[in-house]
Amino acid sequence: MTFAMLVIALATAGTSTVAHQRAADVESRPKVVVVVGPVGQRTAEYEAEGRRLAAHARGLGAHVTGIYPPRATWSRVARAAQGADLFVYLGHGNGWPSPYPPFQTVTKNGLGLDPYEGAPNSAHRYYGERYVQNLRLAKDSVVLLVGLCYSTGNSEPGMVIPSRNVAEQRVDNYGAGFLRAGARAVFAEGFGDSSYILDGLFRSDLSMRGIFWSGWRATNVDASTFRSERTRGMTGILDPQLDGDYYHAFVGDADFRASHWRGETKPNDEGDGGRDDGPPQRPPERPDDRPGDRPGVRPGVRPGDRPNDRDERPSDASAEPAADRRRTTGHLHLRNGPGSSERILGYVLRGTQVLVLETREQDRPPDWLRVRLPNGSEGWVWGQWVGGR
Repeated sequence: MTFAMLVIALATAGTSTVAHQRAADVESRPKVVVVVGPVGQRTAEYEAEGRRLAAHARGLGAHVTGIYPPRATWSRVARAAQGADLFVYLGHGNGWPSPYPPFQTVTKNGLGLDPYEGAPNSAHRYYGERYVQNLRLAKDSVVLLVGLCYSTGNSEPGMVIPSRNVAEQRVDNYGAGFLRAGARAVFAEGFGDSSYILDGLFRSDLSMRGIFWSGWRATNVDASTFRSERTRGMTGILDPQLDGDYYHAFVGDADFRASHWRGETKPNDEGDGGRDDGPPQRPPERPDDRPGDRPGVRPGVRPGDRPNDRDERPSDASAEPAADRRRTTGHLHLRNGPGSSERILGYVLRGTQVLVLETREQDRPPDWLRVRLPNGSEGWVWGQWVGGR
């Protein structure tokens, strides 16, 4: 062998070793797949939240694949989801029970995705439970559903709050396909920051039940558990919000621990209970929003805040005798400007009384409103879900 051939051989061997090391590194890290489906005018908002969750997962050490409109097709999602330890989906939801009978699994209890690559954000196609159950997720994986109708037991915007029984069925049905695909737990969140679930999976040894109760959204005001009718041995949890609606739910093995998910310990298929077996005795404190704690939240504005109406400052009434006070008819983002692309400052729950300070008319209704919340925070909200005077 000549000297030149020896140099080439050594270089090739070194490159191969580095490649194998990189492959081994990827294999050793949890695989996270984040999928965002098209949601019309709110697509940019959903995509921004999906990318934020993806970045958070990378910061926790995961190997992350993100799929976003207009390339969020079923074939691309199904290919990426194979072997996923954590599957996150944000987008439209189509569940059951709903006002659109009959029940079937072709379009219900699944994902709303691009019908073809390059499709407009106004177009989506539902791939229901029949598709989802064939995703081939990793064994004992976790699924996180964010911002879907029906998945948390909720209804579509503007519809009546469902009964507890209907909410249970919706949560149970929506999780069934994912649990058959290999998942051990399905978390469903209605709106807001869901990164606490990632923190619990990567950084704690809490059970899935413990992670569910660890977040800022947990109220434990009228919570309940139920036995899954769709998936044998699984448990559902409903934690209604203060206004009675359902935006925080779980179905799966509630005793399955984060260390089991990370592969550090062997799960006990009969459940292992533990110190975090139930909800906290009082709702957990929401994190303070100091500058830099979380992007897009102004100090003093907490996601999910719904101060009591009696906390309105007396000075408002005296300073503005003709005050335009209204009540929100849906959950809203509080933004720093009039437009869906403006930065999110916080969240306003349905039923909150707001003081309208300014109206910014649009070419097409609804208008944007600058409002003051009962705790004194100010920002802009979409007028579609704000009641009349």
